Amino acid sequence: MGIVISTGTPTSPFFLTSGIIGFVSFAFTLGTFVRVIWTNLETLCEAHHEVHSYLTNLRTELLEERANLKMMRKGMELDDVSLKTMSDVVRQLCKKMKELERPFLAEGEAGIGDANGHRKRARRRNSSLSPPHYDHAAYSSPPEKGSRRRSTNHDDEYNGEGDEVDDDSFWAQRTRYADFTLGKRWTWLRKKADAQQILEAMTRLQTRRIARQVGGMAMLMHEYGCETLELNETVRRIDERVSRVVGVRRME
Repeated sequence: MGIVISTGTPTSPFFLTSGIIGFVSFAFTLGTFVRVIWTNLETLCEAHHEVHSYLTNLRTELLEERANLKMMRKGMELDDVSLKTMSDVVRQLCKKMKELERPFLAEGEAGIGDANGHRKRARRRNSSLSPPHYDHAAYSSPPEKGSRRRSTNHDDEYNGEGDEVDDDSFWAQRTRYADFTLGKRWTWLRKKADAQQILEAMTRLQTRRIARQVGGMAMLMHEYGCETLELNETVRRIDERVSRVVGVRRME
């Protein structure tokens, strides 16, 4: 008695469906893997530009936010608890930023850790370069070296001191970075997520600060409006009394 092999057995629908789902899942997994590899390669290749962009923007925004919070604490009399909380958040972000940028700075650069020293030196040399009421010169765009004012008789003297003053006033935008070796690029690949987290935290903090400023301005406008109405009422009463007095004198 021989063995009979059936070649016309139809494929099970369940088996066919499972095979299709398996191929689709494998395709998605392979596509995700290729995308991750490609993104990492792009990060490694563009590490030099990304570090300059991320770190410079983060450094500038952190210093500006710290200056804004100091201004708010000296200005409107509102609840100080939220301002203190935001100041603590900025302080923690500055510490994280200091650790983040340390591997990428050139030798001799302290980054955001030397912000107070740069500000003091800039004010000591020429206080007019620092914008009034602000602790950081990032509110003013740094002048280009080719378009600076030059006097006709003191060009050399102005250029020699002006470069140093500009370096201290706009150091946040002109911080020097180290040469990007493969090790630096790999370090940036691991720390890029930390930079993005700091940037997201800064965005949320700026939104809170702007909302508080708008709320404070609304309160001030309401107070000024009430005071204006009271002032108008007082002026109207004074005008009525003056009119009565003038009328009595005319009758006499």
